[in-house]
Formats: sequence, structure tokens, C-alpha cells
Amino acid sequence: MSDTMQGQDPEQVRALAKMLEDGASQLESVKSITSVAVWGFDGAGPNVEQMRGEWESQHAPMLGTVAESLTTYAQRARANADAQDQTSNTYDGGGFAGVSTQGSGNTGGDDDGGGVLDWLGDKAGDLWDAGGDAVDWVGDKAGDAAGWIGDRANDLWDAGGNAVDWLGDKGSAAVGWLGDRGSDVLGWLGDRGSAIGGAFMNVGDAGLQLWDATGGAILDGEWPRTTEVLASGIRLAGTTVGLGLTAGSLGMFDPKVFDDGDPYAGDPTDVAAPREPSSISEVALGVTDSYNAGDGNVRITTIDGPDGPRVIVNVPGTEAWNPSAGDNPMDLTGNLVTAGGSRSTMSEAVMLAMRNADIPPGAEVMMVGHSQGGMTVADLTSDPGFVSEFNVTHAMTYGSPIDSAHIDPSVSVLEMQHQHDVVPRLDLGDSRFPFLPGGQNESANHTSVTFDDPGSAFNAVANHDHAEAYPNSMANSTDPGYLAYQQELRDSGFLTSPDSNSIVTAQDVHVGRKN
Repeated sequence: MSDTMQGQDPEQVRALAKMLEDGASQLESVKSITSVAVWGFDGAGPNVEQMRGEWESQHAPMLGTVAESLTTYAQRARANADAQDQTSNTYDGGGFAGVSTQGSGNTGGDDDGGGVLDWLGDKAGDLWDAGGDAVDWVGDKAGDAAGWIGDRANDLWDAGGNAVDWLGDKGSAAVGWLGDRGSDVLGWLGDRGSAIGGAFMNVGDAGLQLWDATGGAILDGEWPRTTEVLASGIRLAGTTVGLGLTAGSLGMFDPKVFDDGDPYAGDPTDVAAPREPSSISEVALGVTDSYNAGDGNVRITTIDGPDGPRVIVNVPGTEAWNPSAGDNPMDLTGNLVTAGGSRSTMSEAVMLAMRNADIPPGAEVMMVGHSQGGMTVADLTSDPGFVSEFNVTHAMTYGSPIDSAHIDPSVSVLEMQHQHDVVPRLDLGDSRFPFLPGGQNESANHTSVTFDDPGSAFNAVANHDHAEAYPNSMANSTDPGYLAYQQELRDSGFLTSPDSNSIVTAQDVHVGRKN
């Protein structure tokens, strides 16, 4: 047994107590900082709520318990150190100098002082490790929460980017829409301006037509014709009214009064069962067939006979009476232009139709027309260039005012009318303005035939009828001039007979006006 007793070192115990207190303080700091982190960020959702719940219910209390235990152990260690000091002082004063005891008043036995320190150290270490584990857990959870928050932030960023893209697309679409609307507005304004400009040009065309019928005729050495002056004056007055309506509505209403526009002709369409032109009356019924084929159709009949092809061009008359010019050039506007002495869109369209029909080169051509169609025939055959281009040898009109036409003398003409048909007398017998007598322009090649009225002299419709009245009058006529002309056509190969072995084909060509 040793002569002295070894006890615990009070200073080491106090140092341990200080370490325990510091550890408790650090754990409290960790707890406070982590609490601020857990509750301080702006997060929501199941993961965040779970992390906050576990922190409040498990880990924060555990850190608080560990810190509290460390504080308790520090207090005990400091109390033991103070007791050791007191014991040592007592033995020093009572003759026990040089004797040290371990523990609080222990005087022998095992080295209990070292055991207490080790035990306290172990417990402090365990508590510190537990606190570290808690901090690590909190850090992991905080990291998870931060990651989750980052993911949501990325999601929000992506959503924001998508929203920006969406807004960009919508903005681009809106700009495009505005651009289209602006283009529509500009187009609308352009149309309105074009309508007003077209109305002015239409008045100008009508004014030039009136000038040609008056001053122009005088400069050409001819006195103005009454019908041409009246027709041109009516057209000018109508176009002036149309200009007022168009300009007054700022181009929103454009009636195109007497606006003859530009011609066009479509592709030929074969006729399934063409009529045999065996007589003049059958030729006239060919014009009726063109009426029946639909508005704006010209029928071109080809007779392939022993002496080569012959072509008959059937031109119908007026099919529309509206002063507002439309697609069909066989209308009131075409009448006024042709009667006024100008080349109408109708005449131009018939010429285009003949070109589209591919009339065999060199084939002899006969032009046939009723009413306005007869005016068109007379207008075209008054042009030597047209007569030469298509080799026109014959022209036949009925119910048409053609007395003022200067038909080429090389063309053999048959002009027919009923005694009281008003329409062919609208030219007033080629009267000079104002209503002065004039001479009819008839050459040696011009035959005029007047038939008896099919009914009452006052029945204007029946007297002008193309479907029955005129064909019947032709079929029953014994007029020598008429019969001579019919024989001429037969001899020229334009009329078929049962023994001619001719092949007859026909095509319809649609003609129209663009304006």
C-alpha cells in the first residue's frame, strides 16, 4: 500500500467542466442556427413539411437534451473539483499532509478519480457524437430541402422561360395579325382608290367616244350620225352618274356604270349534237342554240365538205340590260359602245373566241348575228384587218341596226328585219345629227330583206324574237334577194344537203368582260 493517496486533480476537472459547458453552448448555437435555416427559407410541399416536422419533434429536442446533459455534467464536475479542494484543505490542516484521496472523501481502493473523468469524457463524446449526427441529419435534410427548392426554382425558371416563349409567340402572332390587318386596310384603301380612279377613267373613255362621234367625225369629213351621238351621250351621262356614286361613297360603292372593261375568251367546248346548217333558217337557229348554251357563249360551227372547211360564227344578242357592267359583254353597255361607233369589248371577245377555236387556215368564214350580235358582226366586218385575218366572205344579220356600219365591200351581206321590229331601226336609217336624213351604207354586195310581221305590228317582243319569229319568216320567205343569197351560201359550201357528205362539228366558246 502506498504511503500517499492519489486523488483527482481539481483543475483538470474544472477544465473538463469548461469543455462540457462550451460543447453545450455550441450545440445550442447549432440548434438555433439550424432552426433559423429550417424555418427561414420560402419553401412548401410534402418534403419540406416532413423535414420541418422531424426537426421540431425529434432532432431539435435531442440537441437540446444533449446540451442540457452537458451542462449538468459540467456542473457536477465543477462541484467535485470544489469538494476535492475542500477535502484536501481539511487533511492538510488535520495532520494528513502528503495524503491525497480519490473521489469525494474516498481514502483508498481503486483509482476512482480517473474512472469518473473517463466516464464523463465517454458520455461527453457520446453526446457530442449524437449532436454531430443530429447536425449531420439536419444538414442532409437542409441539403435535400435546398435541392428540392433548387429543383422547384428550376421548374419555375423553366416555366417562366416557357411563359416568356409563349408570350413571345403570342406577341409575334399579334404583330403578324396587326400586320395582316394593316395590309388588309392598305389593300382596302387601295381598292377604294382604284375604284374611284377607274370611275374617272370610265368617264374619260365615254368622253372620248362622244368626241369621236362628233368632233372626230367632222375632222374625218363626215357629219356626225344621230345614233352614234345619242348613244355616246347616254354613255357619258351614265358614267358621270357612276363617278358621282363611286366618289361620293369614297369608293365603297362602285356600280361600274357603262364600264366596258377588257375582253376575254375561254377554251372551246365541243358540242355533242351540232345542228346541220341546211338553210338560212337553220343557220339562224344555230344562233338560237348559242343563246340556249348559256349566257356569254359564241357557237362556232365547222362544215367539212368536198371543197374544204367552211366556218359559221354564231353571235347572240343582248342577254343583260343592267347599266352596271358585269361579266357578260352582251349587255346594255356593249350596245351603247357599239352603237356609239366604238369597238366594244363584245367585238374584241368574239375575235378572241375565234382565235381560241383554231379556225383552219384559209377556211372561208361566215359571221351570223341577231340584234346586238348583228351589230358586233357589222362592227368586225367593217375592219379590213379582221376580214383578212379570218378570211370572212359572208355576213348575215337579223333584227340588227347596222345601217351606219361601213362593212368591207368584199363581204357579201344579208340584212333581215321584220317590218315593225323596232330594234333594227334604232340607227334611224343612218340619220345625221340632229335627225337629218342620211343614206344607208349599202354596197353591191349588200342584200336587205324585210319580212312581214309575225303578228301584230305593236307586238315588239314577237317582232324581234330570235327563237321562232325570225327563223319561221326566213323559212317561208319567197323574197328573190333572200332566195338568191341562200343559193349563194349553198354554192359556197356553207349550207349542207343530204348528198353533200359534209361533216358538221361545233364548239362553244365562253366570252366575257373583265373590269
